[in-house]
Amino acid sequence: MLAVLAFMLLAHPYQGVFHDGVLYMGQALLHGQVPGLSHDMFFVGGSQDRYSIYSRLVAPLYEHLGRLFTHVSLLLTSWLLTLGAVWVLLRRFEPAVLTRLWGVLAFAVMSPIYGGDWIISYSETFVTARSFAEPALLWGLVALLNNQRRLAFVLQMLGALFHPLIALPMMAVSWFFLARTDRRWLWLLAGVPVVLMLAVVGISPWDGLLKTYPPYWWSLVETRNSLALVLQWAPRDHLIMLQDVLILWAVIRLRPADPWTRLLWASIVAMLALLALSILGADALHSVLLTQLQLWRVHWVPHLLAMTMAPWLVFRLWQRGGLWQASASALILTLVNAHIGTGHGLATLSLWGLTSLVAWRVQGISKAVARLVCISILLCALALSAYQLNALLQQMSWYLPRAGWVDRFAKIAAFPVLALGGFAALQYIANKSRGGAIAALGMSALLMTAAASTWDQRTDLARAVEEAPAQPPHPFIAHLPANASVYWPKELAAVWGLLERPSHYSQPQGAGVLFNRDTGLLFGSRNETYRRINEDREQCLTGAQLTRDLAARRRCEVPSLERLTTLCSQLDAPDFVVLRDRLTIEPIATWRLPDHRELPQTYALYACSRLKLAGLP
Repeated sequence: MLAVLAFMLLAHPYQGVFHDGVLYMGQALLHGQVPGLSHDMFFVGGSQDRYSIYSRLVAPLYEHLGRLFTHVSLLLTSWLLTLGAVWVLLRRFEPAVLTRLWGVLAFAVMSPIYGGDWIISYSETFVTARSFAEPALLWGLVALLNNQRRLAFVLQMLGALFHPLIALPMMAVSWFFLARTDRRWLWLLAGVPVVLMLAVVGISPWDGLLKTYPPYWWSLVETRNSLALVLQWAPRDHLIMLQDVLILWAVIRLRPADPWTRLLWASIVAMLALLALSILGADALHSVLLTQLQLWRVHWVPHLLAMTMAPWLVFRLWQRGGLWQASASALILTLVNAHIGTGHGLATLSLWGLTSLVAWRVQGISKAVARLVCISILLCALALSAYQLNALLQQMSWYLPRAGWVDRFAKIAAFPVLALGGFAALQYIANKSRGGAIAALGMSALLMTAAASTWDQRTDLARAVEEAPAQPPHPFIAHLPANASVYWPKELAAVWGLLERPSHYSQPQGAGVLFNRDTGLLFGSRNETYRRINEDREQCLTGAQLTRDLAARRRCEVPSLERLTTLCSQLDAPDFVVLRDRLTIEPIATWRLPDHRELPQTYALYACSRLKLAGLP
């Protein structure tokens, strides 16, 4: 188990305040240390945290424990609770300890990404409301399998208090699970007419069921929140959902009927039903409520179950012998491809289906032929893994030129093929003798030491954000009026967490477009204002990527003086601008970021009023 925990840390390096963890940090700061964020574009029209207790719980923790300790302690607690729930679930599935270990290891190292756009996952590497909701809901699933329905209900309600959009799919899975054996649960469908009546009467939030997005607001949703529209996902995302369904269906076919198979059926049916409702309500009808509910999030349940079931399925197929071993090999190739996210999903999934069909229909294949097919497929999996590992190392050398061999080892050790192979080697050594068991324990301890020492993968700026306000006040704060708006390209967390001021514009603020029309209108206007700056940056990054020029990549973060002058001449302009490097104009103040993992960086503060004058003839 020590090795499993080590691989969990290696596969989930700590990145600090990242992705929508920035938005959750902002919500907690708004309710505690930085009430002035109420003037920020993301909050001025109201945010979706009114449906969650997360920010009200975390805000006092920031006050008393600091941001870093709060984030790390909550994250590790969430992971341990989630791993514990997965372990207990697998104990109900298969009493053998070995099966549980492999299942938990697969949960730890295989891709947790679900849904569209390749951005949302379970057990994320940053703290959000999902960090509280997911373990509560999984333990509720444990209670449901143990026939402890009241406890399951309480835990699901607890999950809903933190993140109702994550809890709703689990409730749907539970309802299908219960209704399969007790038809009285179907009486809950009587609530559908009641909901329709509430929508007709105009009671919030049910009135959104009959409301549709106006054209302009919908155009913003399509561009900024395409994640909510299933039909706009890439084919890769749809194929991963199909892969998960097929894995669960195969597990159902290969084991006797019991509560676990009923749970797998329930997760499949719930996913298909809610995805169909999401496509109808969001993609087709543009219903406000059905779009905002993001019913596609149901995918997190079957995806998690499929990943934890995958090792058992591979072993069971391999044990059947003959061409079923080719089917097991093809499943491994399919899972490797899905983990990487390449465009070969249709080919690998088709290969798994074809080998399974041939194994089912064709008898008497020679062992030599079966062995040749298996070796060929497994070599493809190894080649695909080698290609991805090489790309990861090249990317690391470009982004982090200071990274040492320990960092590089940590980057590749958690890749599923290496992690699962390493775990198998440890298991083999441990089973040989008592001395082998001690040696395996020692190697696991060394692995844990390496994982713990490299777990902190925060950028230097992310480190500074989490250390505030424990450190002395940021030098820029003395020059910023209380409600001054700041434009810091691509750095929303720094504006909120370091400067404690409203951000004038950052693309993550567009996450609120889906839920609030006023936010959408304001964001749409500002997004157009910054369109040229964003286009310049994307073109610059493309060139830097092709040339692998780190200095050029850093220059891409600084808009040209011409663009900044135009920006500051707008009626809706920021009050101040923070840039990575100096312009030809003298800045108000400069700040050198303490360097730990990256090259030295210096930031400069400019008043937009001075930049505006720079453009005058």
